[in-house]
Amino acid sequence: MATKRASQVKKSVWLTPGPVRGRRSPRAGGGGAGGLDREVIVTAAVRLLDEAGEAKFSMRALAARLDVTPMSLYWYVADKDDLLELALDVVAGEMVLPEAGDGSDWESGLRALAVTWRAAMLAHPWAIRIYGDYLNIGPNSVRYSARALEIARASPLSGADSMAALSAIFQYTFGFTATEVNWAEKADQAGTTTDELVEEITEAVRDLPGVTDSGVLLERPREPDHLLRERDFHRALDWLLTGMRSSLP
Repeated sequence: MATKRASQVKKSVWLTPGPVRGRRSPRAGGGGAGGLDREVIVTAAVRLLDEAGEAKFSMRALAARLDVTPMSLYWYVADKDDLLELALDVVAGEMVLPEAGDGSDWESGLRALAVTWRAAMLAHPWAIRIYGDYLNIGPNSVRYSARALEIARASPLSGADSMAALSAIFQYTFGFTATEVNWAEKADQAGTTTDELVEEITEAVRDLPGVTDSGVLLERPREPDHLLRERDFHRALDWLLTGMRSSLP
């Protein structure tokens, strides 16, 4: 039985030959209508995704934003999947990479990787919702991964433990941020804030049989929700890093 190539397992714009799988530009010397090129298209796609989200994103809507025909986009990108994957790598390019260092401050390096990944995803909520749909092997994503490996391998953790550390940091950051985005989206759909939504839900379930007596409804801190999330995110990171440090000889 023949082994499948990675590009057959999951189609990726980064695993296909040529800029647009062999398609040629309508103008041999440069961009298409109105100076259209791939960079212009991807930049506009990111802006449209930020405004409308991935659910309402379409090639037709993007073409209207650029004031071109939908078919003109396909000279530069094969389809919507390729465009979304390119847009994801633009988001990865916004991540501020910490210095690799000599390994003496490896905990700060791992924390910085988590902080910048979360910040980029919160700035572009659509990105985390589709993140798992793509291989994320564009140049910016690979640059981030390479720096993460440098930081982990320079740490005093063993080879196996350094990989486990990266996995723990990423999985935690992904889950925490995805939950943040989900709550923010629900609040936006309700036309309210996250704080007001949580308060409304709390009041709605307070009178359900057994809820009050169960003690599940603890008194919420009076701090704004975004400050609580920030504190909780770093507190749990502290625990993760403490566990890693404790495993050292």
